[in-house]
Amino acid sequence: FQLSHSSKMTEEGFYSFSSQNSRELTEDDHEKLAKQTNISDFKQKKLEIEARKNWDKFYNRNKNNFFKDRNWSAEDLKIICPDIDFEQEISYLEAGCGVGNMLFPLVAEIPKLKLFAFDFSDNAVRLLEERAKELGLPVATSVVDLSIPSVSSPFDEQVDLATLIFVLSAIHPDKMQIAAENMRNLVKIGGSVVVRDYGINDHAMIRFGREARISDRFYVRQDGTRAYYFDLDELTGFFENSGFRCVRKEYLHRMTINHQKNLKAPRIFVQARFIREN
Repeated sequence: FQLSHSSKMTEEGFYSFSSQNSRELTEDDHEKLAKQTNISDFKQKKLEIEARKNWDKFYNRNKNNFFKDRNWSAEDLKIICPDIDFEQEISYLEAGCGVGNMLFPLVAEIPKLKLFAFDFSDNAVRLLEERAKELGLPVATSVVDLSIPSVSSPFDEQVDLATLIFVLSAIHPDKMQIAAENMRNLVKIGGSVVVRDYGINDHAMIRFGREARISDRFYVRQDGTRAYYFDLDELTGFFENSGFRCVRKEYLHRMTINHQKNLKAPRIFVQARFIREN
């Protein structure tokens, strides 16, 4: 969906806007949250140990079919990074690339990008490499776990621009600071990291039932993958503590409307841009 500072309806049947606040919860939301219960310590530990395996299974099962290509990405990046000249060659990293749903639409619109990609699922990286080969696109790839402390980049150069699109939310909250510090190794001084992820009070967070909550705002899905819902200041803190300066941050509000079922789902995302200072 597109960035906007004012509400707007679109033909897809939702409106979207951005603000500095998440949404207020309704009484019904509070009741649903009160019914959520935590999973056992044993299951929590098992999910952490099997995180990579669960994402590998996910990509093995769904291949390229689960996530749609993010065709909004080029337009939005130009709005978020108005100072970057996308007519020049820019080195770009899709961190936590999955099967490349950001990278491929982006390079179709911005052809001068020099491409880098990593994920911690071997299957995801393999699927991305196969698609890149079919398209004749050179992409430097690696298998990387952002939650493990590292002092170097897996690539032979640092990049001008990196994106983390719905990546951090899959990492245990205790390890998010490590992930932000690892991004510092991957981006040049003066380079940017653009983050988009799930926001606190998102409809999907409220919808989790019993035996799905791992800890505050951290949940497990039925397939064993996990999702965390961010407070904007908390997200900013991880990067500012790692030598980045925040130049833009916002909650993105999106109301998805299903006219046939007369259902409205208020989605909330966080988005921010960070520049590496040192």
